[in-house]
Amino acid sequence: MPEPEFAALVQEEADSSPPRVFALVEEHGDRVDCGIYAWGLEFEQRASVFDPDGTLRARCASADGAHALFSRIRNVRLVWPSEAAPRR
Repeated sequence: MPEPEFAALVQEEADSSPPRVFALVEEHGDRVDCGIYAWGLEFEQRASVFDPDGTLRARCASADGAHALFSRIRNVRLVWPSEAAPRR
């Protein structure tokens, strides 16, 4: 297969099922402050959760499952970042 066609096939594969990014945001105090506790990637059949430094924390069935798991030890909210949010 010529390179341009193969490159298009590779791009199509990557575009067909990208993971959804989510954050577990920890609340500090009674709506006093908050911070990112963990980032996650939700795939079709699982979710992976990472420390902000990139260290793997857990594998769960879904983002909701990750939220339920970490809510046992922290006061966290499941947040789906806006696609329109600017990068820092």
